[in-house]
Amino acid sequence: MKSRAFITGVSGLELTDAEREFVRAERPWGFILFRRNIDTPAQVARLVAELRVLSGNPATPVLIDQEGGRVQRLGPPHWPVYPPGAVFGALYDSDRLLGLRRPA
Repeated sequence: MKSRAFITGVSGLELTDAEREFVRAERPWGFILFRRNIDTPAQVARLVAELRVLSGNPATPVLIDQEGGRVQRLGPPHWPVYPPGAVFGALYDSDRLLGLRRPA
C-alpha cells in the first residue's frame, strides 16, 4: 500500500495500540515529534524505528519541531542547547554589514 500525503504526530513516548493500528491502516507520508515524544536517544530511536516499520517504509521522514531557544524539543542532558533563530539572523546581518555577504 502506498503512503498517504499527510504528516501526523503521536501522543507520547511510546505508541498506543490505537496509534499502531492507525499508522498501519493509513500509512502517513511522515511523522512529527514534539516534546511529549522525546526522552532519551534510545527511546527516540525505538519510536522512530517502530513508526517506520508500521508505515511500511524504512525511509519515512520523521521531523522534530526544533527551532532553538524556547522551541527546543531535543535538549540536555542528551542533546546540546541551540540558540534561538534570531541569533543566526543577527550573525547574518552583521556579516552583511561587514561586507562578508552580498545583499540578496
